[in-house]
Amino acid sequence: MAILDTLAYADSASFPDGMSVADVARMLEREKSVVSRQLKSLLETGMVARRDSGRYELSWRLFALAVRAGDQRLTRLAAPLLLRLTETVRERTYLSVLSDGEVLTVLSEGSRRSIEAVNWVGRTVPVHRGSSGMALLMDYEDDHILDMVRRGENKVSDCEARDFLAQVHEARRRGYTVANRIFDPELLGIGAPVRDFTGRIKAAVNISGPAFRIEPHIQTFGGHLLTIVRALQTSLCSDVRPGTDPSDP
Repeated sequence: MAILDTLAYADSASFPDGMSVADVARMLEREKSVVSRQLKSLLETGMVARRDSGRYELSWRLFALAVRAGDQRLTRLAAPLLLRLTETVRERTYLSVLSDGEVLTVLSEGSRRSIEAVNWVGRTVPVHRGSSGMALLMDYEDDHILDMVRRGENKVSDCEARDFLAQVHEARRRGYTVANRIFDPELLGIGAPVRDFTGRIKAAVNISGPAFRIEPHIQTFGGHLLTIVRALQTSLCSDVRPGTDPSDP
């Protein structure tokens, strides 16, 4: 793990082509022979890669495993927070991610009310059809947002695409998204992006329910939503220390 940390936090300016065995050994203050054996084991398991120059770097397989682990950790940490949010606003809540240009719901908490939005776990919707899509696209360039909206199977007019973009702009100023009767003429959704430790949007949390119940409380619900999102982001970043020296005790 110390070797993986060292490779992960290596200064790209100092080690543009990866790190040699000597570099890693010096950083960790260990014998070169020991580090060489450990790097060989990591190379055999696919955790690191070796360039033609003989220098080492983290492998793409490790990145793929990290993404899967991060997704599992995201849902585990989000579950109790979605429950708390649902109990506060008394409406169904969702955790969603981008998947092949659409919004995929990976977790949901029901309100246990007789009339509520449906459980959408495992199903996808076009990005322009709700508050989660707006939240997931908040950091994208305008042209890219318009392209994603137009590329779906359901033909979206230029007017609809630009109206969606205007709502994304408003969401950026407000801090959360509002999709009023967009997905369904009787539903209203409020969403907010969840960011990882790098500041990139990783997922979205949203509240959805009958418009007649939510519309009078949009600002209040938006505040509750942002509180939960901040708590989730804090949990996601709690054991990540970017920029630290992995050789420190």
